[in-house]
Amino acid sequence: MLLLSFSCQRKESISMYQIDPLYKVLKERTYFVDEVDTILAVRGEVASLQIVVKAMEEVRDMKAYVKEITAEDGVHEITDAEAGWVGYVRVGRSYSPPSRDIISSASDYFPDPILTDSAFSVETGEVQPLWVSIPVGKSAEPGLYKGSVVISGETVSGKRLWTKDFYLRVYPVTLGKSPLYVTNWSAHFNATALSYMNNNEPLELYSDLYWELVEMHAEMMASHRQNVHRIFPVWHTRYTYDEGKYSFDFSRFDKEAELFDRYGVLERIEGGHLAWRSGNWDSPFHVEVPLPDDDTSSTLQAGINPLKVENGMRFVKLPIEDERTQNFLDQFLPALKDHLAAKGWLDRYMQHIADEPTAKNSDSYRAISGYVKKHLPDVKILDAVLTSKELAGTIDVWVPVLDVLHRDHAFYQDLQKQGKELWYYTCVVPRGNYANRFIELPLIQTRLLHWINFKYDVTGYLHWGLNYWEKDQLTIDASRDRGRLPAGDNCIIYPGYRKLYSSIRFEAMRDGIDDYQLLKMVEKKDPAKAKAFANNLVLNFDHYDNSVTYFRKSRKQMLVFLSQ
Repeated sequence: MLLLSFSCQRKESISMYQIDPLYKVLKERTYFVDEVDTILAVRGEVASLQIVVKAMEEVRDMKAYVKEITAEDGVHEITDAEAGWVGYVRVGRSYSPPSRDIISSASDYFPDPILTDSAFSVETGEVQPLWVSIPVGKSAEPGLYKGSVVISGETVSGKRLWTKDFYLRVYPVTLGKSPLYVTNWSAHFNATALSYMNNNEPLELYSDLYWELVEMHAEMMASHRQNVHRIFPVWHTRYTYDEGKYSFDFSRFDKEAELFDRYGVLERIEGGHLAWRSGNWDSPFHVEVPLPDDDTSSTLQAGINPLKVENGMRFVKLPIEDERTQNFLDQFLPALKDHLAAKGWLDRYMQHIADEPTAKNSDSYRAISGYVKKHLPDVKILDAVLTSKELAGTIDVWVPVLDVLHRDHAFYQDLQKQGKELWYYTCVVPRGNYANRFIELPLIQTRLLHWINFKYDVTGYLHWGLNYWEKDQLTIDASRDRGRLPAGDNCIIYPGYRKLYSSIRFEAMRDGIDDYQLLKMVEKKDPAKAKAFANNLVLNFDHYDNSVTYFRKSRKQMLVFLSQ
């Protein structure tokens, strides 16, 4: 009878494990421990839960949803939690020089996109992580909550349901408006980039569909604490020209600014770059100028504007000394200033001159910056820079790349003492042991980017690649240019058909931005304690404690301290 009873028990098709969301779960991993740990959150943040499904047999068409998240009193609840399967992208070639902390994958596949609208299937022995995002409202009742994730799927014996419980503790601490300035540059001004959200079908710039897709970007950026947005004034303006006199229509600039302002992504406006390299990397910068489209302008070096020619005007690059450049700037910059003032945006507006000036082209940068300042004396100049002292006196908001900030830290500390604003950026560099957003790096380092902000009193962060997608971004090899451009550098979100997908890196980045605010809250109560929290995790610009266990311990101590 005992043998008969045993043989009739139904074999479980899957096992489910709660795994800290700061761990990247590789497909080849086989051993898991169910870390049934209470998720700790504050009001106003988005808590993350990661559940790994390990298949004991083939399961098809798996779907997941959050059933309920209810407080101990049975009255209060948290709603709008969303579940999505974590997708995998291929990294066929690692970047160089590598970090000592780089993650190696035998399969070359790494977890990254969060696909909230897809059903997944798993083979016997396969593992598949599920990501759950839990928005904790600012009015949420503090205390312990219990939630359940329900997974459905088809097995050989029919449709099955599995449930996994989890616990969430909400502390009596509330996040406000983020004090950290964050910008991720978007490529939505390029119709080709947006076509990847339209089944690769072309679309027209400034069409109704264009603005619909741009609005999706604003919503995604707002939900992940991006609060600075780059808008190109030269490109978005429509021009007419008559015997040297320009007229300007700023309506498209206004439409984009108003859209992003509505979503809360416009604490600061980044005026897109006015100048671009005239040749190789160290070549002088030339200003982009709209001129009448004729036989003369067609022989000049083409500008960067994706439209190239619009309304009878051709965009070209000219040196600042050219009288045609000066004629344009002498009219455009005062008109832009007056328009920004009339819209109430002038105090939020900053102006880029040119991207990543070097020591060798700093003279041309200095000349253009000085010319712009004559017309916009109260507008701050900001730029990402690859050099330091050669640009002194030309920039108001300095944005050095992280390793340059490290190398020239004394220079930047002096600038801070002078009242200059200091941000930093990462992109294809720095590599080696520096934190970055690369797919092959531990997820905790993406989060610690903004602990670096706090430790070194750097009030902003910039990255060039929100969505500089290639065709079929979800399925192509993410290691671009034979590995010379690190995987994940070009984008941190992914395109779907008229929708956007977040990534586990974007979630970690948002959490790091929230950590920055919590550290500032601790600092207000006890500066030494806040400094100690940051120093324990960020040991130097390029040296970090990557222990997830220790990170969770430190963050809990912060929440307990702020709750007192």
